[in-house]
Amino acid sequence: MRGIGDDASVVKALKLCVTSVDAVVEGVHFRLDGETSFADIGWRALAGALSDIAAMGGQTGEAYIALGIPSHVSEQQALELMLGAEDLAEQTGTSIAGGDVVSAPALFVSVTVVGWAERDQKLIGRDAARPGDLVGVTGTLGCRPDRPMPKLREARAIAPAGVHAMIDLSDGIATDALHLARASGVALKIDLDKLPTDERTQATARELGVPAWQAAATAGEDYELCVCVPPRRLERVNQACQRVGAPIAWVGRVIDGEPGVILRHQGQRQQLSGYEHRW
Repeated sequence: MRGIGDDASVVKALKLCVTSVDAVVEGVHFRLDGETSFADIGWRALAGALSDIAAMGGQTGEAYIALGIPSHVSEQQALELMLGAEDLAEQTGTSIAGGDVVSAPALFVSVTVVGWAERDQKLIGRDAARPGDLVGVTGTLGCRPDRPMPKLREARAIAPAGVHAMIDLSDGIATDALHLARASGVALKIDLDKLPTDERTQATARELGVPAWQAAATAGEDYELCVCVPPRRLERVNQACQRVGAPIAWVGRVIDGEPGVILRHQGQRQQLSGYEHRW
């Protein structure tokens, strides 16, 4: 393998390439207000792209990072950003194999991650949920950690256990479940009272001035997994989660109907949405 230091990278490849491109921009995805460190920005930028690889059940490979550096960001701060990305790369078995640095009016980080798979059957999309499937989510929602961990190991354990569809929760389940529903041409009924929360979710809810169940559904940047599983595969998926120490909560069901998400709290329908990308 040839990485940083040559004009281009050279890697050993498996049969299938799984690629994700993700970007974060100052003033849109983060603020340089001292609350988030430059190392955290680098970590989170790489985490977003790696989480997309996890959502497909892919195996991590290489990352390519392009930085746009404005005049108000020092060389040392840019280095701290890269060290944060390298910390996550080391923990996930990812090689930072190249990238670019340019001047820019605002700080941005664009990450391309290349993952790999031996065969197509090992990869899970968001377009195959079926009526009758159970809807599950891993981990805890709504806590918005500074350094979220992409669920790569968990996804590789869950995917072969019989999952029909899977998506990572980067924008809040209220929005991401809608993406899955539309891709699959089905409706998802989700019980908001069953969303997994903890004291960190309560803290986020207080910060946002909303109930905990609403923070869990809309806060975003959870990087957990939402999966659709046929009931006959439920035990296999539960066992796979136990093997890798990943809690999973069953929060709803897939039904026939107009593609969309039906969110209910104490039996009452709620109109919620997470982060919406606009340009």
